[in-house]
Amino acid sequence: MALINKSFLMLLLLCLVVFQGVVKADEVYEPVKLTDTPQNVYVEILPRVELLSGVLSQTSWIKRRGPQGRGNNYYRELKSFFDQYKEHEAVKIAQNLTNKGFTYDAPPNYILSLGPLPELELENEYSDYLLRRAGDKQVLEDFRIALIDLAHQANFKSFFKDKRNKLLKDIDSTINYFDAKKVIDWERKFFGWSGDEFHLVFAPAMFPGGGYGATIAKGNGRKIVYQVIRENGSSITEPEFPTGTSLELLALHEWGHSFINPSVAKYNTLIDVLNLSDFYKPVKKIMRKQAYGSVETFFNEQLLRAVTILAVGDLYDEQLYNKRLTYNIEKGFYLTEFTIEQLKYYRNHRDEYKTFDEFIPYLFMKYNENQQDLLKVVKYNNWVLKEGILLFAIIIFLVYLVSWQKKKE
Repeated sequence: MALINKSFLMLLLLCLVVFQGVVKADEVYEPVKLTDTPQNVYVEILPRVELLSGVLSQTSWIKRRGPQGRGNNYYRELKSFFDQYKEHEAVKIAQNLTNKGFTYDAPPNYILSLGPLPELELENEYSDYLLRRAGDKQVLEDFRIALIDLAHQANFKSFFKDKRNKLLKDIDSTINYFDAKKVIDWERKFFGWSGDEFHLVFAPAMFPGGGYGATIAKGNGRKIVYQVIRENGSSITEPEFPTGTSLELLALHEWGHSFINPSVAKYNTLIDVLNLSDFYKPVKKIMRKQAYGSVETFFNEQLLRAVTILAVGDLYDEQLYNKRLTYNIEKGFYLTEFTIEQLKYYRNHRDEYKTFDEFIPYLFMKYNENQQDLLKVVKYNNWVLKEGILLFAIIIFLVYLVSWQKKKE
């Protein structure tokens, strides 16, 4: 009897050791995150995003969205780690998706819709947006299963474990002077509703500087708002990210997508009814270069940039306000000034519009009513741009001519 009890105890101890090993191993895949952050705000690096970054480093994605030069230390180590897995199914699927245009925000949006490693569980159905970008559900499922296999086969857990402490230091030094609460409070007040969680996800192996926004709806009705912060792309030593005001401006923009995009999607049928596609045609070429390849994404971005500029006027100074206004008009968002005026109307009539989405039909109607005058704005802007380029070319030619004449003398 004593022998049986002793054997039972040994077996129990062995099971406990194995169980503890599994728990500790899973802890490696916990987010690398700061602890001293406002409630419901998370500043972190996610293992599953880094797995995706490693896979994309083996595809043509990195040729278009890669760093300047060699890239930072961490990126080079991550890429080197996955170099031997170029023929893995995960890399092949990633390349096929890239070839189909599943680029820019689509891959980060996809990986954030999954649960944590090692399972990468699909907690809800894939969004219509992801299905539209990928083509069908099966390819996304195949990709998910292949990523799980690659993480296991490559022992990605071991790689990430070695990097955790260093990555924590990287984000800790970046977050100085960043006031997340200021950004979230402004957006909650302006839009009239908010997400349940706000995540600032740093991606040291995604480039160039800037961000991707994603809102993930959970089965329990909670909305998780993500902002993926890409590395600046110029460092060859430690990863570098936007800091201070630059990071706040980026947060205003990327977190703002979670409010703007659903609002526009709710009334996207009005785009055709009110012939708003005519606003996209004059800037179609320049928008596609910036990955805004449809009328709806153009209006998402136009509204968001106008809202962000309005926030800059409230939170910062007039000089930055004017700078951001000029920058966005030069990028082809010629409706910005008109949109800001309508947003001021919205803000002064919040008794009528409790939330931002209720204001969209009015805004779209105003675009329609003022269509002729607004299209004259883009024609004028295009003329100024062409004349400016011509004038610049003439100046360069005259400088060269004078220089040539002096050499001749």
